Amino acid sequence: MILLTGFEPFTTGQGLVLSHNPTADIVARVTSNLHGVRHDVLPVSFRETARVLVEIFETVCPRIWIGLGFAPHQTTWNIETLAVNMEHAEWGDNDGDQPWMREIIPGAPAAFRTRLDVKTAQDALAKHGVVAEPSFNAGTFLCNQAFYLGCYRCEVLGEMDMAAFIHVPPTDAYGAFEAGLTEILTLWA
Repeated sequence: MILLTGFEPFTTGQGLVLSHNPTADIVARVTSNLHGVRHDVLPVSFRETARVLVEIFETVCPRIWIGLGFAPHQTTWNIETLAVNMEHAEWGDNDGDQPWMREIIPGAPAAFRTRLDVKTAQDALAKHGVVAEPSFNAGTFLCNQAFYLGCYRCEVLGEMDMAAFIHVPPTDAYGAFEAGLTEILTLWA
């Protein structure tokens, strides 16, 4: 089983209030045409995202998980390479929680590297006209928290083969990215 996740809407650190998060639509459209691939939409809450994602991991037992996060102030597609064991926010999540340099999993390793072959993923996206760059900082908000929890299940618990995370910028249409993501998924299916 492969799992794709997106997020619900949120308010950015620059004060932009999002009424819609395109990652929820992307994961729904991509999984609608693929067998053995499931999608879920995560809350934007340090407490609830961790609880919901771990519950999904334990219920679905995915072999591969790819999370998508919307980056409304970015102009590039970023394939995240490192997840850090730190949640920190200059602004509150949807529940108002604003952690200060808090470990995601107390005592766990400081960071994990994705097992995703980033170059292969870049090439798959490029075939569809999407230029994606490796990123070495997924931030310290919910995207990084989810990414870290996925990597922890791979590297410490040995319950998944791969955890990956991609940040999605705003664009007029996501069809090319969805085609590239579908190709990435078929490579690992």
